[in-house]
Amino acid sequence: MREPAKQEIIDKLELVLQNKLTKEEVADWASKYVVTDDYPVTDLTVFRFLKTVSGLDTLLAPGEYMYDDGDIKNWMNKYSNK
Repeated sequence: MREPAKQEIIDKLELVLQNKLTKEEVADWASKYVVTDDYPVTDLTVFRFLKTVSGLDTLLAPGEYMYDDGDIKNWMNKYSNK
C-alpha cells in the first residue's frame, strides 16, 4: 500500500463535507496509517495530517462530534498550504 498524498486526504475530507463518506470511514482509513508500522508514512506533514484526521470521529457525547465542518475546512486549508 502506498503512502497517501495530501490531496488524497483533502479529497476524502471533501467527501465527508458532501455527506458521501462518514467521519468514521475517513477516521478509520487515516488510522490504519497512524497506528501501524505496516503502512509507513515518510512525509512528516502527511503523517501529521493523517493523525489529525484519524480523530475525526471523536465524540463529545452520543451523536455529538467534537469536530464540525468548520474544523474540517480549517484542516484542509492548513494542510493544503504546507
